[in-house]
Amino acid sequence: MARIINNRTVVPEELPEPVWHSAAYTFHSYAYRDPRSAFASGIGVPVVSPTTVILGIVSTLFSIGDADAAKRLLATAHQCEVVVDAPNGVVFYRAFHQLRRFHTYYNNKDPKKGVNPRYGFTTINQGTREYGLVDGSMTLYIGAPAEHRNAIETGLLNLRHIGTSDSLCSLVASVERCNKPERILYLPISEASQANSSQVATIITLSRFIRNRPVLQTLPHWKMTGNTDDTELVPFVIPGGFQGTTRGRVYRKKM
Repeated sequence: MARIINNRTVVPEELPEPVWHSAAYTFHSYAYRDPRSAFASGIGVPVVSPTTVILGIVSTLFSIGDADAAKRLLATAHQCEVVVDAPNGVVFYRAFHQLRRFHTYYNNKDPKKGVNPRYGFTTINQGTREYGLVDGSMTLYIGAPAEHRNAIETGLLNLRHIGTSDSLCSLVASVERCNKPERILYLPISEASQANSSQVATIITLSRFIRNRPVLQTLPHWKMTGNTDDTELVPFVIPGGFQGTTRGRVYRKKM
């Protein structure tokens, strides 16, 4: 079935049957913001986006020197499927942090105001971000074309952070081949309406690659994910819910 995205008709392609792998991770520190929120005041969510998982594997392959495998995987990222099993719970709290940025070329980014004499120097701003204390492990399930099975295994085995670079994690046990998970409630809202579940669920917004559009080889990193030509923001349904406290928020997978 054809889809209209950004006033363009996208015709589905015949995709190969994916090979699925799973890997569970515990967190030493956890930070992943809602892709709609500003970097300087990020709001945490208890699961990561499909784009984050795929790009994390690609980044890991680059970091260990396997650039060819990383580029091949990135070129077919739109063919990959991702399912994330949320941890048992996350206690979110806000922390202040300093942001070091370069001064822009023009004063206040306005060419009419002339060249900024401090261009090239850095400035420090203060921001806030939600960090999380994670109970249990987060399990990633990745379905990718068979040609990438070794790259997926290597990437998952060497993955050191999920989300931001300070969201440090460690692999639990080993990377395993598996079937596509059927009982995990991590679905786009359009598909979740077809799933039978009596448990409490929450809707959050995540980013994913557009299924039938090849990924650009050079991603515009200054844009928010979901605001590019090859990604989109989609409401996802996850199990559990949030409870507010006087000092933060608590996510529980089972309410």
